[in-house]
Amino acid sequence: MAGRGLLVLLAVLACSGAQGQDAGGHFRFGTIFWKRVESMPTSNTVEITIETAWRRSYSSNYFTAAQMPDHTLMQINGKESPVLELGDGNMVFLEKVKITAWSQAEDWFLGEQVFRHTYDRPNNGGQPWMVVFKGCCRMKSLRNNPDQAWEMKMGVDMMKTSMSPRVVSLPVVFFSKPAAGLPTKAMFNLRTAMAYDDIIWTAAVPGTNAPANYNALPGTVTVMPPGNVTVDVGTVGLFHVTAYAHMRQHPEIMVPVDVIVNVSAAANTDPQFDQATLSLFTREHVARPGFEFTADIGGFMGQNTNPANYVGFTVGPLPAGAHLSTVRGKGTSPSDVAMMTLKWVPCVEQMNKSVVCFDVVNSLGMASTQRCLAINVVADAAPAVSVSLGGTVLGPRGPMSPLLIGATYVFQVTATDFNRMDSLTIMPSRPDGGACAAGETCVPPHAVMSQPWSWMMPMGGNLSTAVNLTLSPRHDQGGYVMQHCFTAADACGAACGTSTCPGVVHSTTTCITIRVDRCQFVVRQGQELQEIAAIYNSDWLQLWSLNHQLSNPDVNLMPGNIVNVGHLYAVQPYDKPREVAVRFGMSDAAFATLNADVMLGDMEREQCTSVAECSSMRWCILPSSCNGASGSIYQGAYEEQPWFAAEKDVLSSPPMAQVAAAAAPTK
Repeated sequence: MAGRGLLVLLAVLACSGAQGQDAGGHFRFGTIFWKRVESMPTSNTVEITIETAWRRSYSSNYFTAAQMPDHTLMQINGKESPVLELGDGNMVFLEKVKITAWSQAEDWFLGEQVFRHTYDRPNNGGQPWMVVFKGCCRMKSLRNNPDQAWEMKMGVDMMKTSMSPRVVSLPVVFFSKPAAGLPTKAMFNLRTAMAYDDIIWTAAVPGTNAPANYNALPGTVTVMPPGNVTVDVGTVGLFHVTAYAHMRQHPEIMVPVDVIVNVSAAANTDPQFDQATLSLFTREHVARPGFEFTADIGGFMGQNTNPANYVGFTVGPLPAGAHLSTVRGKGTSPSDVAMMTLKWVPCVEQMNKSVVCFDVVNSLGMASTQRCLAINVVADAAPAVSVSLGGTVLGPRGPMSPLLIGATYVFQVTATDFNRMDSLTIMPSRPDGGACAAGETCVPPHAVMSQPWSWMMPMGGNLSTAVNLTLSPRHDQGGYVMQHCFTAADACGAACGTSTCPGVVHSTTTCITIRVDRCQFVVRQGQELQEIAAIYNSDWLQLWSLNHQLSNPDVNLMPGNIVNVGHLYAVQPYDKPREVAVRFGMSDAAFATLNADVMLGDMEREQCTSVAECSSMRWCILPSSCNGASGSIYQGAYEEQPWFAAEKDVLSSPPMAQVAAAAAPTK
């Protein structure tokens, strides 16, 4: 199967843990799995992969593990040559396996051979094709089925699925016999790659998916979901476990695995993983095409009093392109952890679920129980982007209240990506995410964008990048209303396989509307009423008359005080800005200064034509009694009326009889 490469034990250790020579077989591990050939999706052609492990030090008249000239193939034969029966009357022999991993300390090498076979139909009359892998012989030193043939079965049904799960394990799982009085039950976990989310696990059943004389060691071995294998480790020695992984939706599609369990005498020097590494094995990790995935694997001796002792690691097959660093440190104690780093940049073709298994081996030939790292390679997703003000995330309508002239606002634009290895950029943009052309108002006038900064959330959290947009609305921005958009984009990742941009550049755009209130001005340090009036070509008398909260025009204004710099005018149907400006004695420029949403070129254009359309429209007016149309046809019309003098001079009202007489009609 594509996607696995040659691995070796990184710290070459002594062979004192290897089992001694015997006259039995040397088969140690086996699993088989299948997938439909992707280039032939409508055919009934499958690739069947056999992964097997053999005793590295074994040789006899029945078996030759002959190294081929390219140094990566081993020729396999035996007392009964390993054979794959394909279920349709055809069979092939396991002859040349490609070495994918080996361990001198644990005395095994792991290899694979891939067979391509075309069936005449996708299944066997509604039932799966039953593929059988068998041969002889197992090791003589096993507690169960010593020196016996092995037989494993697999179901192939291309009507139900395009691939089977793949069981991943090291060939040998190690335990130490517990000290007297301690429980003897221990557990290890089997994992499946490609489809390990919905798997049913069962033990081998003699006469069904194992030979009729198969000894499953009842009471010693229990196989339970989700791949938990409980074994009795109260007896020193070797025994093997055969288990099956079934697809839950289609239990007839099953794949086998056969592993050896090695129980050694109790020792306090057993190697073990450090706590940080153990935490890695408890969860699924996510990787993305084009971006490097890394994991530090650490281990150390148990209670070690000899500084000459050290540890290394046994590693199962890695995905194609993955590699391991050299081992750093000797692992003589918890404070001197031996460490190596797994690094992998997956390609688009590798989007699936992978599993890599490890154990810690020491120079005394003992090993820890295997643990496996689950890695799910998924497509890189687009970043999320948001705009906040004062810690509140804003919706498309922007801030709930309009901004005020003279105040300073800091908007934070934040992009977030689940891919911690990505890099993010944030730019002002058009609503469709397109780049702004020269002269386009993509940010509010006079606003300033900061340089970006990035951070990562702890415990494998998201990557975030942010920029600040600082805006202090100026005196001529009252009434400003504009939609502003920001686009966050991620990166391609490193070229990998057939793709120069495996991560694909994704972008996300968000927009908010920024509004600036009219007629209000926020006082800054040291500003006085006269200075604010001068900004609008007015005088303190006008501004004081607009601010009844000021009891004295000479009162000291405090920073943050809000001063009215005009009067809100409710726009009427068919109102034209120039006509209103003339009426209140304002020039076009003065009117536009107080109403940023009215362009000088629109001063003769009616802004609304119905009561409903005009209902929410307001303009800011700073009237001039000298230049405005203060006169009217009614001016002087009431001077002869009896009540006029009293109202004008705030005198007492005339007698009602006089008022009535004045109002009586003339005869």
